[in-house]
Amino acid sequence: MKALRIHLKQSLIRLLALLLAIVAPHASASDPSVPIGTKPSYIWGGVSSVPNQQAITKTIWAPGLDDGYVPQGLTRSGNAILIAGYKSTDTKIDKGPCRVYSVAIADGSILGYFDMPDDCGHAGGLAMISDSEIVVSDTRTLYKINLKRALAAKNTTDALLGVVKLSGGLKGSFVDFDGTDMWIGSSEKDPEKAKIYRLSVDVFNQFNGKAAIKENVALSSISIPIEANGLAFDSSGDLWLASSTSKYGTLYRLHAKTGAIKAQYDMVIGIEDLGFDAQGTLWAVSEAGSKRWSKWAKTYPIIFQIDVSALK
Repeated sequence: MKALRIHLKQSLIRLLALLLAIVAPHASASDPSVPIGTKPSYIWGGVSSVPNQQAITKTIWAPGLDDGYVPQGLTRSGNAILIAGYKSTDTKIDKGPCRVYSVAIADGSILGYFDMPDDCGHAGGLAMISDSEIVVSDTRTLYKINLKRALAAKNTTDALLGVVKLSGGLKGSFVDFDGTDMWIGSSEKDPEKAKIYRLSVDVFNQFNGKAAIKENVALSSISIPIEANGLAFDSSGDLWLASSTSKYGTLYRLHAKTGAIKAQYDMVIGIEDLGFDAQGTLWAVSEAGSKRWSKWAKTYPIIFQIDVSALK
């Protein structure tokens, strides 16, 4: 009888250990290194360790990964993060149908999405310019969109408020809004071409559906580091810039008027767009580990929150 009790006790201990092993991954959702949201089916393990991981306070799986979307643009909208991306799983094809997702910060669930017009190919940048309006930047096009209408219809047919074409040195690899004006820029390998340009939001009234605008329309410009993919202005007016390739990722803090580098930090490869929330916390997204870039050295197709005071 005593031996039976010991056997039952040992069996119970093993069963509890097994249950804990099963539950532990879910219970660790508060661990910033364990992303919340829906894990893509093609990723068997977890995410990679990344530089400055101590400053990352929350991680969320990027949306649309199983469908082949590559995360690019990012902005904060209330209790959600908006992510723009294009659909491609081919390393040689850098454009495709574009979609904007709304992702809940609380649990990583997808709250909605809408498809961009057919001529959108990359959707590299996102910026909120009012409580109800966003700008999506494509390489040579800026789209002004009513967010609520677009999410309700899942398209921009009745939500498109303006379209401005870009030419010359003006490219929309990324976009941000400083509270008054828009800033756009492109990812360039040539330092002479690496610049951001300040544009009045009024360009959507002046040039909607008209000929493409050039640098002469810009209010000002600033030289920036090469291979930039995203920018955001903090509450003090400093400009934060993300630069990356498949080999490196860097986060810069720049003087907003001169472009002088005030600080720089190592980041995950493939870091793309940036955005600050009302609390002054920085958000970013990486394309490393999307289906198109699944063979990169790091797997991190993640929306992540950064405590800039903890960066080293």
